Amino acid sequence: MVWPPGTDWTYPRWQTFVAGQPAFETWPGGPEDTQMTDAVVHFCLDAHRPYVGSRSAQIRVKHGDDRPFIAGLMQTPIAVKTGQRLDFEVYLRGDTQDRPVTVLLGRPYGVFFRAYARLELSWVSDAWSRHAGSLVCDTDDADAVLAIGLSGNGILWIDKVSLMPEDNRAGWRSDVVEAIRAMRPGIIRWRGSTLINYQWHACIGPRHRRVPFVNHPWGNREENDVGLHEFLEFCEQVEAEPLVCLNANSTTLERILEEIEYCNGAADTPYGRIRVEMGHPEPFRVRYCQIGNEQRGEVYERTLIAYARAIREKHPELTLLASYPSDRIIRELSREVDYICPHYYKSCTPEGETEIQTLIRTIREKAANPDLKLGITEWNHTAGHWGWARAWLLTMYNALNAARMWNLYQRHGDRIRIANRSNMTNSCHSGVIQTSRSDMYFTPTYHVQRAYANRSGDRALRVETDVDTLDVAATRGDGFLTLSVVNYTGAPRAATVELAAAPPSEQAAKVRTLSAASLDAVNSFQEKHRIAPTETEIPLSGNKIEHIFPGYSVTILSIAPKG
Repeated sequence: MVWPPGTDWTYPRWQTFVAGQPAFETWPGGPEDTQMTDAVVHFCLDAHRPYVGSRSAQIRVKHGDDRPFIAGLMQTPIAVKTGQRLDFEVYLRGDTQDRPVTVLLGRPYGVFFRAYARLELSWVSDAWSRHAGSLVCDTDDADAVLAIGLSGNGILWIDKVSLMPEDNRAGWRSDVVEAIRAMRPGIIRWRGSTLINYQWHACIGPRHRRVPFVNHPWGNREENDVGLHEFLEFCEQVEAEPLVCLNANSTTLERILEEIEYCNGAADTPYGRIRVEMGHPEPFRVRYCQIGNEQRGEVYERTLIAYARAIREKHPELTLLASYPSDRIIRELSREVDYICPHYYKSCTPEGETEIQTLIRTIREKAANPDLKLGITEWNHTAGHWGWARAWLLTMYNALNAARMWNLYQRHGDRIRIANRSNMTNSCHSGVIQTSRSDMYFTPTYHVQRAYANRSGDRALRVETDVDTLDVAATRGDGFLTLSVVNYTGAPRAATVELAAAPPSEQAAKVRTLSAASLDAVNSFQEKHRIAPTETEIPLSGNKIEHIFPGYSVTILSIAPKG
């Protein structure tokens, strides 16, 4: 199955090419002197002696005349920048008749190829071997081509092609890493619905030896470059706690305990040693593990008990999360876990908050574990719309809805301790960061999430309001107080904020506002800052603050020391 139906997510997209390489030493005498080579490329996925998995790419190049050419496989689009070093790696074997394998970055035009950078790889033999080098382009091009080819007759097998900019962060884009780091995500969750068939042990070790696999249930082909190790390193780079989902569908308890050992085991344990070989001697110190994803029923509950008890016995320090809540989990099994984890894919409404309040009340009154917490491990205003409605995830409406949800979570922060908005990057419009090959922009929701994460305190305060069109929450931190106000109507709203006590005179009220003229307003690659936050400072007068909250706005009002 490919979701949404009819989508072609096949990757990578390789195709054959033949390019003439003119080498005129004299002026062409006639049309026959400018004819194209007769070289032909045959391409297949060959099951004979593959490098990894069941097949590797094979090209056979045949030609009969003496006209210069290069022929092979190419992939587009590749973004390149002038002067940027790109590190290239590939695994090859073949009969190239002692000719080097040529790697090009550039563009084909007509029958020729304009090369921005070129690399020659020698000593290709019948045995698989690694070949690497660097390419530095002399042109900016967001739609360049990476080409690998031969300049004569020969057979070449190709596998595990990699092209990385030199400023990558362990394989991640530096600009995206910095944008996520600035957003200060508290906890990042590893795997959702893809967990059903995910086998973590097949996705560790050297990346060039990992076997690609089909992503179930979404349908695209995973190159297996990003596994558990890369995710945990990413969390370190952005200073977030990892939440690792454990497969409760298609693996064994032994494998699960080995996974935890890989994350947290000492360097002399079997899986700790593999982690050390991957370049991380110290344990990752994962604290949060969720048993399964979007599961319920008797079979799941039996798995939950078995996993939780075995994990607790060996790792009592871990915080364990169940999947979907059920009456039995709450009443009978909740002593085995620390969290239950509903998903919330709907707009923020009073009815929705009542639903969450009812669940919290059930926990307080009936849970076997009186300290049981809620982790909303997936939420957004929608999950399943794949038509026009999907585009609403990019809009100011989504930012307002997300802010209202964060207010809700703050109001019930004694029980709701984890909330993972879905998703972070791209992901069919739902990511707060949208990237192209060479650029990125932030959706309105990014600015809201960044403001809440950086400006909220760690203690929720009680708020009373008589303005029913403003959604309000308040928090307190060390030396500051923050009021989060969402005006989800199109009309400005004047309001008086009255504090229980007047703040000290050396403090000021700093206001960060994100607003738009309409709910469907969006940013884009062409208008990256169309919706962007503004910052002002307003005077304090005793314990009251007068302020006009713009239409369709999120306002973070912080009272903190001046300066």
